[in-house]
Amino acid sequence: MSRKIRVGIDINEVLRARWLQFDRFYAQEFGEDGAPKPQPYCYDFFKTYRWNDTVEKVKELKEPEEMAKYDNASPTTYQVDEKTGEAPVDAFLFKKEEEIKLTAKEVYNRFMFEDYCFEIHASATMMYKGMDLHLKNFLLKYDKTAKFVVTSIENPFSIPPTLFFLSKITSRFKEYKFVEEGHQMWDDVDVLITSDPEILKMGTPWGRKLIKVKRPYNEDIKAGSLEILQINDLIDNKEFEKIIKYKNK
Repeated sequence: MSRKIRVGIDINEVLRARWLQFDRFYAQEFGEDGAPKPQPYCYDFFKTYRWNDTVEKVKELKEPEEMAKYDNASPTTYQVDEKTGEAPVDAFLFKKEEEIKLTAKEVYNRFMFEDYCFEIHASATMMYKGMDLHLKNFLLKYDKTAKFVVTSIENPFSIPPTLFFLSKITSRFKEYKFVEEGHQMWDDVDVLITSDPEILKMGTPWGRKLIKVKRPYNEDIKAGSLEILQINDLIDNKEFEKIIKYKNK
């Protein structure tokens, strides 16, 4: 029995509309001034949006035995001053305030993979209405010819919400691969379907095939054996069927 051709399908901006969520929550957290104008459809959020080094003030609670003496404090001491955001009891319950310096990259990582990790990676919509049905039909038609792998570049914190997103679109694929760097997406696949500009620029490894998903941020990059707008464009596509050696039985 001959080995099935392995086809990797990138998640971001092929299946998942991640940028829409990112832009929405960036404006909510930092305001619209840091977002580029005119508003671009982009892939690299760190380079395109504004991020600044910052200093964060952190208060750490004292040990329980130190705080016990204030158990009978008057309720009024817990009332927060609207101007300062502090309560009188804070001086007794917290240790001396410390300052933590965060680089722009650390601010970005915290926003992307901690504070809004679920909102950006799990709550994102699919790329277009009906994509889940197209994805199912795509798999059913070519499953006997090719082995499909759903893949993307993920931070360890974003993997669980990404799996939630895939369950939300009723993904029926059997294999998932999350990597740290773009070049790793080529590991163990013969064909890669992606819109990632960096992967498109790095070139196709010898003997492999690249299918470019066209987006405004990659329109100037010439790459790939085939260009599409959506997964549905691959169904009954003669060029794609040549690439995966599909035979209609």
